[in-house]
Amino acid sequence: MSTNNSWADSPWRNPAIVFEKLPESLMLEDLKRSWDFQREAHFGWMQQVIWTSNYCYRVVLRDVEGMVGDIAKEMCNKPTTFYWLQSAQTGAPHAYEKSCMSGGIFAAIFEEWHRSSVHTNIEFGHFFAAPVRITATGPSSLPQILKAHSSLCAQAQHISLDMDNCSVHPLLPAVILVCDRVARVGRGPDGYVSLREVARTQTVLVILTRTNRTSTGIHVTLDRLEPFALPIERADATGLDILRVPVDIAVNFVTELEGRIDERKETSGRTLDTSLCRHQIPVGYNRDIAYDSSIWAQTMRAEAMKTGFKRLWGTKFAAVRVHAYLSGQDSICELEHVPFSQRWKP
Repeated sequence: MSTNNSWADSPWRNPAIVFEKLPESLMLEDLKRSWDFQREAHFGWMQQVIWTSNYCYRVVLRDVEGMVGDIAKEMCNKPTTFYWLQSAQTGAPHAYEKSCMSGGIFAAIFEEWHRSSVHTNIEFGHFFAAPVRITATGPSSLPQILKAHSSLCAQAQHISLDMDNCSVHPLLPAVILVCDRVARVGRGPDGYVSLREVARTQTVLVILTRTNRTSTGIHVTLDRLEPFALPIERADATGLDILRVPVDIAVNFVTELEGRIDERKETSGRTLDTSLCRHQIPVGYNRDIAYDSSIWAQTMRAEAMKTGFKRLWGTKFAAVRVHAYLSGQDSICELEHVPFSQRWKP
């Protein structure tokens, strides 16, 4: 769309759009895609908060025993745990301890997880891994982390018994990831930091715990990672089943193992996590209509036909996209996820 148009910054004001005459089937299809998009966007925002800020949902290890209380529930519904050693954190020069974890590494993990997942599961906090920040008084060696991990898994298992839609994944006790250093990736010639380059440059330690291997139902080894292995360069790795690999390799490894294990499970389908359904609903309607994409789409369109498409955020942008599609134009409001920073690109 040309920026010479007076409505360029408000595309729903395009006089060429006759809202009421847009095909119902295309409007409903777009609204249902928008329903999925909004849930995924809220999920991504929540994961960003959990991974990159001092938020109450993050597990923090303050001692070698690994006792964290109810927050251990955040380890449920995830196939592995991502431990951040103090050496991989940043903070103020004179602070007692470092407490900030790299947003770029999280964003690279998030993008790689989306690429490697066949059917992305975002229900009830499911994600590639649970982040655990280790404080200055927490475990400092790999054997200590393994000991604390065993404690965390036991706590999560105990808590999950009293919670719906919450369980310890069979892979969680068997494999952990440890970030002990941060690689710096600068901006490219285009001015952006490539998250794919971050995923290829940043390394993590992949460690098999040698406990609960039978719980996975599959034989878990690091053999597939051998071609990508880099120098471990840690004195405390002796005797451990461990490799250092790039982040993208680690994400694909864990995702593939999770998929193999989940294929063996008997399941009747995923239960909807309604906490992700933050969709706008018309005044006077029950919140429950947002819990079904078809019902929400039909309700939004029906209300727009009665009161006007521009009154509801969802319908006015859906109309712009449908009109652009029929006209062979760019809507400038496509349903496309973007990285978590304007400085990054996928």
